[in-house]
Amino acid sequence: MSAHSLSIVEVRCDAVHVGERHRKDLGEIEVLAASIATEGLLQPIGITEENVLVFGERRLRAFQDVLRRKTIPARVVHVRSITAGEYAENEIRKDFTASERVAIGQALEAEIGDRQGQRTDIQLPENFPEVRPGVETRDIAAQKAGFGNAKTYEQARKVVEHAVDEVVAQMDSGELSINAATLIAEQPPERQREIAQLPEDEKRAAVRKLRRKDLPTPAAARREALDSGMAVLDRNLNYQLPTPESHRPLVERNYAAMAVVDAARAIAGCQHTASEIAAAIRSLDTPDVDFAGHCRKAAAFLEEINQEIESNENK
Repeated sequence: MSAHSLSIVEVRCDAVHVGERHRKDLGEIEVLAASIATEGLLQPIGITEENVLVFGERRLRAFQDVLRRKTIPARVVHVRSITAGEYAENEIRKDFTASERVAIGQALEAEIGDRQGQRTDIQLPENFPEVRPGVETRDIAAQKAGFGNAKTYEQARKVVEHAVDEVVAQMDSGELSINAATLIAEQPPERQREIAQLPEDEKRAAVRKLRRKDLPTPAAARREALDSGMAVLDRNLNYQLPTPESHRPLVERNYAAMAVVDAARAIAGCQHTASEIAAAIRSLDTPDVDFAGHCRKAAAFLEEINQEIESNENK
């Protein structure tokens, strides 16, 4: 276990220096305080050697402003040692949650110096010989904070700065991937809470629906596939293949066949009787959606396909 994970001390709440924070809305501190009062503090706050807060402002406010406690457990995060490479990134990844690693990354950026968009071989602080020429500060911070790359770091940072507490907590626990939490964080707060409270299967479906919005239309995906020579996923969750226009009818026919096969497989595996399904479909019917009509049309189409298959088999 890395040394910093053992550096937990009891510090006076009024001795912790809270600098400029990105997150202005601290949520329902009273609810957090009630949880701490009954269950205890599950995770210490993080501070530097100089008592500057790295992460855990909500926990600090709950302790100091609501519970009126004088001291709070804190984990000392040796930012300079992390930057100097004395701690392995994989150890940081194991010891801290994603949101805590975001805070560590921000502290590392401040320690290295704000050189976003500049080459790090220009006016480098002499204490950081491990910084390679041409590498940006944010890339270094992402790596040292235990993220695979700067993109993942930025995604997690977006969640910390814009997501409601429920989404941040689910990202930290691993219930939501960083990518999924980022998609949810783009939604209004109330919609974020709705998604966070959904059962697991429904939550995954909601995330898939959000992910589609970032995908190209079928036509745009087709053009991209032809230009790149690689299959491209469109917003209908179909892969557009790098095939010339002359082959397009064959590809579309195969897509349609796969869709019908998937539907037929689902029907064949249904555990309910036809009468039960018919009753359920009737209850779903609305004036603007004729489910029963679609079912009759689909059944007739499947019967035609079956007849074609049987006629070919008898030849």
